[in-house]
Amino acid sequence: MTVIFRWLLLGGCLLTASLHAHAQTAADNQVFTYVEQMPVFPGGQPAMFQTLGQTLIYPTEALQQRLEGQVFVGFVVGTTGKVLNAKAVRSLHPLLDAEAVRAVSNLPDFLPGKQNGRPVAVAFTIPIKFKLPADVTQLLAERANPSAAEATAEYARFPGGPAALLTYLAAAPYPKAARASQAEGRVFVRFEVSPEGKVEKAAAIQPTVATKHPKGKTILTTALTTNPLLLKAAEALVAAMPAWQPATREGQPATSSQIVPVDFHLMPLGSAPVAVYAYADQMPVFVGVSGELPLQASIQRASRYTAEALRSRAQGQMLVYFVVNEQGQVEQAEVIRSVHPSLDVEVLNAVRNQRASTPAMHQGKPVKVFYVQPLTFAIR
Repeated sequence: MTVIFRWLLLGGCLLTASLHAHAQTAADNQVFTYVEQMPVFPGGQPAMFQTLGQTLIYPTEALQQRLEGQVFVGFVVGTTGKVLNAKAVRSLHPLLDAEAVRAVSNLPDFLPGKQNGRPVAVAFTIPIKFKLPADVTQLLAERANPSAAEATAEYARFPGGPAALLTYLAAAPYPKAARASQAEGRVFVRFEVSPEGKVEKAAAIQPTVATKHPKGKTILTTALTTNPLLLKAAEALVAAMPAWQPATREGQPATSSQIVPVDFHLMPLGSAPVAVYAYADQMPVFVGVSGELPLQASIQRASRYTAEALRSRAQGQMLVYFVVNEQGQVEQAEVIRSVHPSLDVEVLNAVRNQRASTPAMHQGKPVKVFYVQPLTFAIR
């Protein structure tokens, strides 16, 4: 999402219409423009601009019309800190006005303003400047034909296909040295497939999973393991894989990155687990996902940078795993690497709200596939 900053510039300060406390509406529903204690965005103004930058997306029609310039958005921070009544008070164009208003409306709660020791509603205006990217023609071409990149790029393939990969991973031997610990669970391993098809840089992902919301509410359970012997065994299993068919870009072999799960059980499973493939002949087609808004961006856009995370200055890369079943529904969503418990809630909700209009298809049949999506939260 950092690409957004090439497209827009955000004003360095909030603008208010008055330097004195002033009520804009009736006494029973006052909205001030200046108060003794002004509302504060968690993390300050830089965090607010960062949040807007992660949310705003330059509309395709605006790019086509080469529209750029500045929109002034007015809004009210209510007595509970929520953003209310966002609207363009100085319009640029309906397309850019609507996107700016949408982004402001989705801001996390502020700490509310106070007058005479009591929370009050305060009006603000913020300028948002849209600037066309240098590569607008290329960007439009990608959005017009989101499969164009896929036409010239092929992902890496395991010999024998995704079913063979699943069989290979399911045959992971339980390390004898780990039996004394009675540890079991899942390990995710990140690795690269070189242009020659060799598996390189296999590294187990150390899970950092928050299982409790700050208020004490359990938000997820997970079978991830941190046992170092199992992590090492998973790395060894992946590193010993046979050569893959490498990914290609523009017809040339290229390095690609993969993440796969490896499960360890003390006792053999009573029945074979349901097949969940790492890839398929045809991957799911998600509703609302396009070249303009790919899956990762769709999830990020729907995940607010929460007030709790901003106050804690929590930032970093989150990893979320989920499965898309044969009906195109998302299931088994879980956080592999957490940034903050409240962000886990946001991202898991965003993931579970994704829906595929067409499920993954392999050899003419619908199949389950998994995704591991990285999402970055940063305060700058």
